Amino acid sequence: MTYQNSPPPPPPSMDTKLSSIKTYMLIAFIFSLLFMIVWIGAALWTIFVFAVAATFGFGIFVILPAIVYFVLFAVSVIVFLRIWKMYKAANAGDIATLKATSNILWAIIALIFAGVIPGIMLIISDGPIHQL
Repeated sequence: MTYQNSPPPPPPSMDTKLSSIKTYMLIAFIFSLLFMIVWIGAALWTIFVFAVAATFGFGIFVILPAIVYFVLFAVSVIVFLRIWKMYKAANAGDIATLKATSNILWAIIALIFAGVIPGIMLIISDGPIHQL
């Protein structure tokens, strides 16, 4: 009994790849926005604790984490704006802008500063973007 090998499936079309990239960018956009809210909330909470701790003379120990949270928030905003640019390019079908803004280094920066999920979504979408 012999089995015939079926022909390989056709490669996914550009529309299929672009729709999956749109989904990846949407997920990265949403979670990047959530992480920005978390970072600014942590900074504001720390400043509130600083105000309370300053009345007891312990303010210097609380202001340093607030500065760190604001730095993380600033980097998260930069990553968010890049994800937003990629998301708009994917929705408009602008392949050139999408390829120009897709970079694995930005995905790693997003992974470190803007949260795990936006970074992973950018890493996953990098391959299909360069295949377009």
